[in-house]
Amino acid sequence: MPDTPENRARRAATEVAFASALRVAAGPHGLATTFEYDGDPEEPAHLVCHAASPGGSRPRATLVFLHGKGGFAAEWRRDAVRALRLGYDVLVPELRGHPPSGGARITYGLREVNDLVLLAGEAARRFGFDPSRLGLDGASMGALVALRAAAVDPRVRALWLRSPFADLPAMAEQYVSLATGLPRLLVSLPVRIAVARAGRAAGLPLTDLDPLAAARRVSCPVLVVHGEEDELVPVGFARPLFAALSGEKELWIVPRAGHEHHADEPSGLRAADYARRWSGFFTRHLPAAGTAPAPVSSPSPPPSPRGTRAQRPRRPQGT
Repeated sequence: MPDTPENRARRAATEVAFASALRVAAGPHGLATTFEYDGDPEEPAHLVCHAASPGGSRPRATLVFLHGKGGFAAEWRRDAVRALRLGYDVLVPELRGHPPSGGARITYGLREVNDLVLLAGEAARRFGFDPSRLGLDGASMGALVALRAAAVDPRVRALWLRSPFADLPAMAEQYVSLATGLPRLLVSLPVRIAVARAGRAAGLPLTDLDPLAAARRVSCPVLVVHGEEDELVPVGFARPLFAALSGEKELWIVPRAGHEHHADEPSGLRAADYARRWSGFFTRHLPAAGTAPAPVSSPSPPPSPRGTRAQRPRRPQGT
């Protein structure tokens, strides 16, 4: 979303509606709040998250919603409300590098996965959320953060991925091609060189980010949903990632739909079908109510990203 007065006003109105919807869905005995926490200490960032719960008996599973590059938490209003009505605790973070969260840069999963581990622990400490039974719903860049998290954290029991992709350099080529109108074949080599140089300059191993390697390590059930006419992340970019998933999985290609959180998103174009499938997936693989977990310590954040796998290309604003 370009930073214009009109878009700032539109986002502010969306955020007000989001906060109001969470309060209503949580009910008079529930929770709806916004809080701050510290992210990955390897690259410190003061982060913001929205939390909501229908209250009542515990423990209950927690669903976490992860937006894409240039996105923001309030885009998840319909999904967060649906989760609350099904009895889940809900966390909707503003990812690092996306105001009002801090962070000097977006790291495409290298730091965001550690941020997510710390978020689960902070929500458990503050609100009594269960950090041992997590479901993740991620869109575009957020889908790859979710994928990498599921690859390293056994507490993730179900994964819903919207508009994901399997190759960071290829996605960078796609963005440049869309921005310039040039064929991908012409921009491929200079873009890949630029990605490698940018990664070295920033101290980020961007060329080593491998969504396919992460997908092979995911053991929980996964549903991948992609718009058939997504021009930003073409549906073909998701197929190798889906093929790499080794556990229970489903691929849903939505006809005539575009990119998630755009005007023609699958979750809006096929709203009733989408809500039915989404609800069925999570209630089947991650029931909201659960038995009390055995006392275990929360896992430490994954190892430093220099020795781990991650994902995802740079994504233009508004995606």
